[in-house]
Formats: sequence, C-alpha cells, structure tokens
Amino acid sequence: MLKNIARVLDKRTPILMIIPAVLCITFIHIYPSLDAIRMSFFDISLLRPGSPFIGFGNYIEALSDVIVRRILLNTLFWSLASLVFGCSFALFVANRLNRPFRGRTVFRTLYLAPWVTPPIVVAMIWSQVMSRDFSPISGLLQSMGIIEHSLNFLGDVTLYFGFLSVPMLSLILINIWGMFPFCMVMFLAALQTIPTDIYEAAQVDGASKMQQFWRITLPMLLPVIQTTILLQGIWQFNSFNLSYLITLGGPLNTTELMSVRVYTEAFSHFRYGYGAAISVIMLCVVIVPATFYVLRNARSERAGLN
Repeated sequence: MLKNIARVLDKRTPILMIIPAVLCITFIHIYPSLDAIRMSFFDISLLRPGSPFIGFGNYIEALSDVIVRRILLNTLFWSLASLVFGCSFALFVANRLNRPFRGRTVFRTLYLAPWVTPPIVVAMIWSQVMSRDFSPISGLLQSMGIIEHSLNFLGDVTLYFGFLSVPMLSLILINIWGMFPFCMVMFLAALQTIPTDIYEAAQVDGASKMQQFWRITLPMLLPVIQTTILLQGIWQFNSFNLSYLITLGGPLNTTELMSVRVYTEAFSHFRYGYGAAISVIMLCVVIVPATFYVLRNARSERAGLN
C-alpha cells in the first residue's frame, strides 16, 4: 500500500509542485486580464449607477480621441528610443567591463546602482536635477556662459515634429539611465560565455577589433539581444513610474504614456470600462512583437531539429 502511494506521489510530484505557481498566475495575471477585457465592453463608472453593455463603444472613443492617439505615439517613441539608445549603451559598457582592468569589480557594482534604486527616489533626485530653478545642469551651463537663462527641462511645451518635446527627451534620458544596467548584465553574462580561442584565432588572421565585434561578438550575442529587447520592449511600453512620478504626464500630455492614461481614467475619472479598453489596446500592441518572437523561435527550433 505504502509503495503504491509512494509510486503515485513520485509520478504526480511535478504536477503538485507547479500547482501553487499556476494558481498564482491564474488569479494574479490571467483572471484580471480576462476581467479587464470583459469590462472594456461595458460603460462602467462609479459616478452613476448601472453598467450598460456598449460593445466596442469604449474602443471607438479611445481610438477616435486625438489625445489618446498622441499618447500612443508618445508611448511608441518612448519605447523605441529607450530600447535603441539604452541597449546600445548597455552593449558598449558590457563590452568594456568584459575586459580586465584595475577596479573592474567596483565599476560593475556601481553601474548597477540605477537599476536597484527605488523609482520614487529616482523621481525625487531627477526632479531636482532637471528643475527650472535649482538645476545644477543649468547652473553649470550658465557659469560656463553657454546659456543665459535656466533651461526648462520638464516644463517646455514646445513641440517638434508634432509630438516630440524637451520634457519627453528628458524623461527618456532618465529612463535610459535606469534601464541600461539590466541590459548590461544580460550582455555581460553572454560575453563571458564566448570562448577566447575564437578571438585569438581572429587576431592571428589579422582581424581588427571592430571586425571581431561585428563578425564574432555581435552574432554570438544575437539570441540574448533579441530576448533582452523583447523583455525591455514590453516593460517600456507598460512603463508608468517616471511619467507619473516626475511630470504626472504633463505638461499638456507631452510626457503622458498609455499606462498613465489608464490609471487616470480608472482611478481619477472613475471610468473603469474606458480605462480597461485602453489597457486592452496596450495588450494588443504588445502581443504583436511577442507573437513574432515566439513564432520565429519555433521555426528556428524546427529547422534545427530537421
């Protein structure tokens, strides 16, 4: 009897071990996501009784709203600019830190500081650094005679190309400062797995440092780069902290992101159905690159098996 019970437990142990994780994912992620999709088809508001079914009314209102379309453009630009410059800078730093030099461990530790700093602390520090009246950057430039008046990093409402503003560029710089350590750690770990024999053979063949980077380093880092870009792309598109904590999405929605708009509609205007519709639109945008990445990996695996 005991042997039979032990045999059954041995077979069922993997399933029993993953049940808590499955339940957590279901009740914390899957159920709220499905419920948000359901809510998006209703006109749910705390300001009046009832929640009538309106179909795609919330989606039509969101996509026809000029401000929402502008915020979507802000979010796409925010994500792409952060990915391009953040990952490029992270790859440069990781390549430097992979080389032996005195104090390398100290620099590796210091570069992690932006990543582990709490968002509220980051917001408070950078709000002062880029303030109009107390900015040390403006003070330094004024003392050098480069500018006459303080720069309004977070309050300039001038638009360039119809959507780009100085506050948005300022927040993107702050975001790059905060996100690049994660990318750097990923790239550095991958760099350390590349055999040194390959570089030694390339040096014997007369390859320069730049040729080694483009022909050896970058191709071997490509799987890690793709995964990092996918993760960071999803995280940056859903970013909330900097836009809300530093500028509250202002001035005049120039730095507002989609996640901030969802929060504003749901918890400031109490329009839960409309906020849910915007969040579903965000989900649809994020699903596109994620699906492309999964399908591409599946094709690669099938090709490798064949």
